[in-house]
Amino acid sequence: MENRLMSAALRDVCFSEKNERVVPFPLAGQVNTVRRCASELENIHGDAALQYWKTECRALAENLRALGCTDDAISQQVMAFQTEVQVEMMRRYSDRLAAEAEVGYRLP
Repeated sequence: MENRLMSAALRDVCFSEKNERVVPFPLAGQVNTVRRCASELENIHGDAALQYWKTECRALAENLRALGCTDDAISQQVMAFQTEVQVEMMRRYSDRLAAEAEVGYRLP
């Protein structure tokens, strides 16, 4: 009974008179998602990579749309995310080249 009363009381509470909106954490700052996508894209190529990429970006865009983001904000967020994934892929490639060079220059 107490839970039902509490729920009714909370429904009537106005937390703010201003219209509030959710501000999503920037996609480009979601490091785990950036790294996961970069890792996946390293292992697939061609049409499979393109399909994976489109699916990921569309899902991210839909999540932002569900939060009430405008189309312009979604576009900016997805573009910044795509840039971060490309930077991560370049970093990973550079790290592999450096590791290979290090091994190659060692004396037996």
